[in-house]
Amino acid sequence: MAAKNRNGENKGNPQAGSLKLIYALNAIATTLQESIQSEENVYEVFHNQIVALGLRGDISLLDEDENVLVFKTAALPDSLKQGPSRTGKKPKVTPEGFSVPVDQVDVYQNVTQEGQSVYVPDPDRISEQLFPPRGKRKPVKPSQPAWGDAPGIYAPLVFDRKIKGMLNIVGPELTENDIPTLQVFANQISVALENARLVQKLQNANEALDRAYQMTLEGWVKALDLRDNETEGHTVRAADMTVHLARFMGVREEHIPHIRRGALLHDIGKMAIPDNILRKPGPLTSEEWQIMKQHPKTAHTWLSAIEYLQPAVDIPYCHHEHWDGKGYVQGLAGDDIPFWARIFTIIDVWDAMRSDRPYRKAIPQKKVIKYIRDESGKLFDPRVVEAFFDLRSQKPQLLSA
Repeated sequence: MAAKNRNGENKGNPQAGSLKLIYALNAIATTLQESIQSEENVYEVFHNQIVALGLRGDISLLDEDENVLVFKTAALPDSLKQGPSRTGKKPKVTPEGFSVPVDQVDVYQNVTQEGQSVYVPDPDRISEQLFPPRGKRKPVKPSQPAWGDAPGIYAPLVFDRKIKGMLNIVGPELTENDIPTLQVFANQISVALENARLVQKLQNANEALDRAYQMTLEGWVKALDLRDNETEGHTVRAADMTVHLARFMGVREEHIPHIRRGALLHDIGKMAIPDNILRKPGPLTSEEWQIMKQHPKTAHTWLSAIEYLQPAVDIPYCHHEHWDGKGYVQGLAGDDIPFWARIFTIIDVWDAMRSDRPYRKAIPQKKVIKYIRDESGKLFDPRVVEAFFDLRSQKPQLLSA
């Protein structure tokens, strides 16, 4: 005769409840794989979905050095979180961060040391080991009012043949037949957690690489400043203001780092200009000017060979193009000039004219404003000019560097 569970159901036959559980947990696993952003994201999805199923559960990770299980999340419905215990006080049912020595609970040992999934029909067995009696007092069971007397399944979280922790699911309809389903689900949780950690490692590595690149760029800018008195301080100011104007004009945030890099490197091609031309205190001859005008092309040659900087090349290469087509190096006109370069061009002129140069003093702001208005449609894209003055009117501090 087939064994029966507490509800009188045959344990040897698949039940409709078990099939529902399989489908539901598979849906959770799919959600996890599609939405992994971080380890915390895995816990959040687990919590929300388990509660929505009317189940309860937790995830704990194994600290091998200390041989303890550290509870990371507990999926409990609000009614259990808020309901009073038999003493009239709200029980503590959020064990996040709570740790338990593995050898304190026999089920925990079976799961984490033997790699076995365990069906526990009566939670008193766990509760009495977690909270043993003191002296003649009866066992303290603070978890029982919260967890009720529903059975639970404890399954190891295994990845790369190593036990990483434990999954616990509690529900009134759980039977031993559900152990394989819960073990598969535990494996999917393990994969999700490991993927989340991999994503985090990649993010950390990318951030470290990005910082290294940024330091390199800043080093290049400082080297150029040392060579070219004309650009000292101008580069960083222009980069900051360009970012402000780009955001104001609706450039997506994902593009902002590339715009900043391009602005920082807009004059990097001048590193190839001889000192007698670059540092000349007076006006350049026509021959010298032809050499100077090659610095955007030099920048393009250098930077386009670096994959990381390719999205930023438009500003160094095209910031001397004019809206009317009379600029250099390519003689582009209108919308053929890359949008980021058009934004930078007006900032470049705005800051350069308001700064002292070896061959002239800073030009009064009113004259700079008049020049920009006069050059709208010639040197500058009229739409960028309009946005520039709108930003200056609304947030003048952003353009006063």
